[in-house]
Amino acid sequence: MNNFKHIEINIWKACNNRCKFCMSSKSKDWDSKFTTLDVLKQKIDSYAKKWYNSIWFLWWDISIHPQIIDIISYCKNNWFININIVTNGVKFSDYEFTKKVVEAWLTRVNFSIHSHLDEVEDYLTQVKGGLKKKLKAIDNFNEFYNNWLLRDNLSINIVLNRKNLDTIIETVLYFYKVKKINDIRINFIWLNDDNKENWEELTLSYSDFSNYMKKLVYISLKYNIRITFDTIPPCIFYSMDKENYRALLVRFLGENLDYISDIDNINNNDQFNWKERKKDILKTQFDQCESCIYKISCQWVRKSYKEIYWWAEFSPIKIINSKEKKIKQTNVENNNKKYSLDDFDDKIKIYYKENKEILDKYNYINNFISKLD
Repeated sequence: MNNFKHIEINIWKACNNRCKFCMSSKSKDWDSKFTTLDVLKQKIDSYAKKWYNSIWFLWWDISIHPQIIDIISYCKNNWFININIVTNGVKFSDYEFTKKVVEAWLTRVNFSIHSHLDEVEDYLTQVKGGLKKKLKAIDNFNEFYNNWLLRDNLSINIVLNRKNLDTIIETVLYFYKVKKINDIRINFIWLNDDNKENWEELTLSYSDFSNYMKKLVYISLKYNIRITFDTIPPCIFYSMDKENYRALLVRFLGENLDYISDIDNINNNDQFNWKERKKDILKTQFDQCESCIYKISCQWVRKSYKEIYWWAEFSPIKIINSKEKKIKQTNVENNNKKYSLDDFDDKIKIYYKENKEILDKYNYINNFISKLD
């Protein structure tokens, strides 16, 4: 990851889904216009000259751009090593279209799919029959990946909300077992003015998610599924598992594993660093965060979340037990090396795989996955 200089490009806000949780469902007129190929070529040339070698087209669906194949080919010809897209997958249910995009040298696909159940996915995206097309798209891309024509594995991007919370475990297991996807990102719903009319039916708290989060950690370790979480503060991990929380942070906190990424919103000429923008404008801390040992490294809480739930769930992490303190001191002595999961990995795997109480409590997970075999 450190070998890549990464740019994420938002070329518009047009989409063939109408997700109830979308942060930009009320886009301006200029946001919905196609960015021309000439403008995109100028941008790609500019970033190539600045030694960017990884590009990601995200936020809205590039698959409906009429010149998507030309765009991807142009990135390849400018020596971009990674050419990634985020898509809901609807257009890629067309096999021949998918083949042309892959042959243009697309390297990675991240699907925005939020449930394995028709009634949940179609309700959230407001497109009836959409899930069937998305699952066909996964099959299409898997064929190319299995035949070495698509370089990188597929991944799933789920927006967690109250409508899909109760079935989130089954959704993850379905995509892992049935669709052979081993990289799943779970994004806590982001509330803003554009989706405010749906807050009441979609919003949930970290406390609502806590027990599900424990189960997701369990199945990640048991079945070796790469699961990461977005916008979950360290203190939530700490409240879930005080003994192993550091290892959980390193393994599961997606924001710490992401590319250090610059973003270019082409249509409104807005260029920024995503992590800095989130902290400067979109997120906030609570008073008690001042005394937390993660005060600086924490990615903070979204302002809209604070507006609804306030501060009761958050407690500063202050106490470091003697064993963790020793490991921390050892790491400092070793040229201040970054805290590593290696210090805890075996222990946490044993804890979640063999702890009888956990096994008994989550036995239904094993029963569910056996039905998928």
